[in-house]
Amino acid sequence: MKVTLDTRTLQLINMFQTITGSDVTDCLDNIEDIYFVVRENQYGLAVGKSGVKIRHAERLMKKDIRVLEYSPHVKTFITNAIPEAQEITIEDAVVTVRIKKMDRARVIGKNGTKIKAISKFLERLFDVKMLKLK
Repeated sequence: MKVTLDTRTLQLINMFQTITGSDVTDCLDNIEDIYFVVRENQYGLAVGKSGVKIRHAERLMKKDIRVLEYSPHVKTFITNAIPEAQEITIEDAVVTVRIKKMDRARVIGKNGTKIKAISKFLERLFDVKMLKLK
């Protein structure tokens, strides 16, 4: 899927890359949070030692920041985004993730923002049509 980023998103990506030194693959700006997908093996670089870089970026951008690590493999990307996932199945561009009941709220996020962001990234980066939680 071809993604067109607006000027604000490009500015956020540029600022985040300058602060952290990491390479950003994609970005979503929600009302409360900003989600960044960084390249493979750059999660630690983006967060910084003891979270110093991410806290600095949050202060400058005045929003909570969530960082996800990219992987060219869908299952690995989902495992990075949803560490609580117990089983991941992919059939006909539909991803089903099985999680424990007690982890459901944490995976979905407040008002569904976390799961919506992950779904959007799956659609944009891997052409996944639907993400289901079980």
